[in-house]
Amino acid sequence: MDSFSRHEQLLRIFHLIDILFGARRPHTTAELKELLRDRGVIDTMSDKNIRRDIEFLEKFGYAVKKTKQRTPRGTSCQAWSIEPGRGAGELSSPPITLSELLSLMVAREFLAPLAGTFYWRGISQLLAKVEGIATPRLLEYVEANKDGLVVHPKPAAAKYGTRTLNAINRAIGNALELSIRYTSLADDEPKTVVIHPEALVVYDGSIYIAASKPPAAGKRGAKRDADDASRLYKLDRVSDAKPSSRTFVRRKQSVESLLADSITIFRSAEPPRRYRLRIDASRARWAKEKPFHPRQKVREEKDGGIVLDIDRAWDDEMIPQLLALADSVEVLEPEDVRERLLETAQKIAAKYMCHHLRAFEEIYASK
Repeated sequence: MDSFSRHEQLLRIFHLIDILFGARRPHTTAELKELLRDRGVIDTMSDKNIRRDIEFLEKFGYAVKKTKQRTPRGTSCQAWSIEPGRGAGELSSPPITLSELLSLMVAREFLAPLAGTFYWRGISQLLAKVEGIATPRLLEYVEANKDGLVVHPKPAAAKYGTRTLNAINRAIGNALELSIRYTSLADDEPKTVVIHPEALVVYDGSIYIAASKPPAAGKRGAKRDADDASRLYKLDRVSDAKPSSRTFVRRKQSVESLLADSITIFRSAEPPRRYRLRIDASRARWAKEKPFHPRQKVREEKDGGIVLDIDRAWDDEMIPQLLALADSVEVLEPEDVRERLLETAQKIAAKYMCHHLRAFEEIYASK
């Protein structure tokens, strides 16, 4: 059996276990097929495959009971049920479905950067409950076949110190001011920074502290603009973190909404502004699928290209992304960004032109 077929069967198995555990009466083969179809697990499937899946359950220790059931036409057919507590390694009905637990196994890899925090302990404890839900042989089967989904690049486990993460989590949970030793890219040595931590943001295998800075001395009650106060501190650059006893009032705007204007996790003190882009047909599909910007509005053009309207975006984040698209994109608005891109393109062209001119001069001189 190929890898895809194995994983397809495994998905059916998980749903069958959930269906049979939750059933108040035995289900016929036709009923099981219909229930699987309603869940979006299958489109079409033979009775023979259902019977094979039932045999699979029996093989891995589930007490499957086969009975006869009357059909509306008066004939009899086979029906299936699971008897809780009767299997060799089976205990009781699962509190969550096994398909959800398989997803948790994969999710644990995504949470690897949070090793040592209560998030990591929580998912580890939840996964430990699998032993009380599935038979050992079924767990071995899942472990042997979970390579159907690959996380790449795989986040590094235990990347950050447990003490530092716990201190930050305590400060976030209790709205406490946090003092961190932070080395920015512009600094050679760490500096002490006092922040109001709001959330941890996991992005591209690293963790960032979303925080605001306290008001200046004498202005503790001053009203501040939420956008202007937002900051992101990369945890890789934090050497120490200590919560204080001073509390702060959380902002009303969520961190998630503050990041909605950004392609990555970029933040700027400057206000975002409107962009309008035309992307060629060669990259249009990519720009829609990615998407290029989380708040983009797409307008299709006859030649296959698209026009993107983006109400709020930052220049310092957009320009590198636009340069990466090279000649596949044209900035329609704002006009000054067109000028900046032209200036950058001329500088790039000059570097390559100089190289070719030097090569030409060397050839000419050798003659």
